[in-house]
Amino acid sequence: MTRLIDIAKTAGVSEATVSRVLNGRAGVNETTRRSVLDVARQMGRDVGPAAAGGGPLVGVLVPDLDNQVFTAWAERIEAELFERGASTLVALRARTVERERDILQRFLHCGVEAIIVVSGHHAQERAPLDHYRELTAAGIPLVLVNGVREDLEAAFLSTDDEHAVRSVLTHLQDLGHQRVGLAVGDEHTWPVREKLRVFEQVTSEWGTDPQPVAFTDFSYAGGYEAARDLVGRGATAIVCGSDVMAAGALEGVRSQGLAVPRDVSVVGYDDVFWASLTNPPLTTVRQAVGSIARAAVRTALGGGEDSRRPARTEVVVQPQLIVRGSTAAAPDGAATMEW
Repeated sequence: MTRLIDIAKTAGVSEATVSRVLNGRAGVNETTRRSVLDVARQMGRDVGPAAAGGGPLVGVLVPDLDNQVFTAWAERIEAELFERGASTLVALRARTVERERDILQRFLHCGVEAIIVVSGHHAQERAPLDHYRELTAAGIPLVLVNGVREDLEAAFLSTDDEHAVRSVLTHLQDLGHQRVGLAVGDEHTWPVREKLRVFEQVTSEWGTDPQPVAFTDFSYAGGYEAARDLVGRGATAIVCGSDVMAAGALEGVRSQGLAVPRDVSVVGYDDVFWASLTNPPLTTVRQAVGSIARAAVRTALGGGEDSRRPARTEVVVQPQLIVRGSTAAAPDGAATMEW
């Protein structure tokens, strides 16, 4: 990987000048600009559209576009970049660390100025981080959304899961639910660990037996199976880790001959565009996708050479509980029933 400092030394200019040239910024005369580009190419650095004056190019990696919340992330980040005169290079489906590394390297060779990763392997508890460190060592600002790692220097932007879970549990407790189940995905991911931590902390204060938890995956089928499991363990309300899971949970409850919300309340997470169209309309947690996307782009583009190696930052943004028809008062006798 060709570093900015190596190009700067060979071209006889400052690292800041190399950064301005490769990112298409003003303030460099044409002779110097051409010299830096020639050196960069000779040293194997691919020169992207930004260097040709087309504005900065930013790489954006999201898990997929099947789940509408990731579609929303990609759309909002691209819109924010467009408003700032930047272009977006989007990649999907980094199912393994090796594929994620390859994608990030391709971003780098395309001349991106910064990289934004949504729900990537940084959210995995045991995933290696070397491929992220390679980027920051090369002077590429790295913004990681929804997942925090203590051993990585980067900018982390996340939804405040503590606020989300507390809001949901307060809502359900006010409705008289004392047996609440949690349906989430891989317990080794940061968002799941955060939700589980707060869920266990809050429900332990209720003075009841530990509340049931189902670990599955963030899919319709996962929500369906989790609902059947949690209903079988006495839950009168189910909190899901995504709206897709919640949609499956609605059907899982019905498969047991029960009705939502008469017998079991269901809560989702994300507030995707169809959440208000389910039957009944889904009570859910609305992630502040717009606000986080705006902050991610502002952090990625920065404002000068010093911002290319930002100090480690962590920002959490509060979500909003959206109450609709899938939650209601606990069924008669639920508050005193023993399981």
